[in-house]
Amino acid sequence: MTAEGVRRGQPASDASITGRQPLARDVPLEWLDAVLVATAELDPAAPLEQRVTALVDAAADALPSCGFGVRLPGAGLLYRRTPAGRPALTDDPVRLFPGFAVERVTAIVVNDQATLHVAFDEKLLVESAALDVLASRLALALRGAIRQARAHEQLREQIIQSDKLASLGQIAAGVVHELNNPLTSILAYSEYLRRKGERAGTDPTDLDRLARINEAADRILRFSRDLIAYSRPSTEKPEPVFLHDVINRALIFCEHVLDQTGVTVERSFGEIAPVLGVMSQLTQVFVNLFTNAAHAMHAEGGCLSIATVLSDDRAYVQVTIRDDGHGIDIEHLPRIFDPFFTTKTDGTGTGLGLSIVRSIVAAHRGRIRADVGEARGAVFYVDLPVTGPGSTLP
Repeated sequence: MTAEGVRRGQPASDASITGRQPLARDVPLEWLDAVLVATAELDPAAPLEQRVTALVDAAADALPSCGFGVRLPGAGLLYRRTPAGRPALTDDPVRLFPGFAVERVTAIVVNDQATLHVAFDEKLLVESAALDVLASRLALALRGAIRQARAHEQLREQIIQSDKLASLGQIAAGVVHELNNPLTSILAYSEYLRRKGERAGTDPTDLDRLARINEAADRILRFSRDLIAYSRPSTEKPEPVFLHDVINRALIFCEHVLDQTGVTVERSFGEIAPVLGVMSQLTQVFVNLFTNAAHAMHAEGGCLSIATVLSDDRAYVQVTIRDDGHGIDIEHLPRIFDPFFTTKTDGTGTGLGLSIVRSIVAAHRGRIRADVGEARGAVFYVDLPVTGPGSTLP
């Protein structure tokens, strides 16, 4: 078939005289059908190379006299299909098919340097416009396949990482559980020795040391019990919860990461009413927000500011969380609560934390939003409805 406006035998240099891009109707339907069917039959779980191979083979089967190949940045030549009897030449860094008269290169992913190569001989020059249309359609199919494969691979890595973290959490919970027995013994014996020392007139300095041992052991025991309760699947029913207790509990869980990043905490707690909620879930909300703030300030430290007030209509407790970190790019604000969206490039972010936070807040009939700080950093606003007559959660 000859593309409209290009006569058979017309010199290839005159092909641009028509002044228009060829339409899909200028292309044999069997060519487009081959790409369409191959695209529809792609296995959603197939790796990248298998997806590319399937699409290139479909086009090559429809045009057995042409050469088809795909290059990807970082991977080099991903796949090449050469007609039978034609040598698969060489090490040319630009061309995949130096033995053909013409090799057309089409960008697959913009700014990614992924390219589709279609090679043919002089006898197909009159069909070159139609071949360009096929190449553009094949490039679109390859673009979708590459993006899906990369997204699937990213999701697979995130699932593996989440599974590792879940396993680590189970191990940690078991270790913490085993610590409870010796901690209970330390508490009991230190308290016994302190009281015995008081009766016997022991040096007050030694009594103070025993009191400090008792206080430290009690703190660890309470932390370990809270941590075990936090790690278990929630079976709690919604009940009136005082958010200041939730925030203080979350800060204890985040104490290590806050200290490690040199972050100071500033509380500005107002007179608030209880909210109806699940303690462990609300703790998870603030653990995520405080941890993100600490990570944002890891380079230079800073201040984590937490303020609570009642809304003007006294229907919500409003929590404002500010940090002095690197902040949020304005173009990212609409997406930061989307699942799997993350700006962390070091592999530490799954992009699920803020999505989970939003889901928990929404389940509590609350709302959350983010904004850029006035001078630097980020601000998160969490509004949770106060308890009242007949308050329930779904």
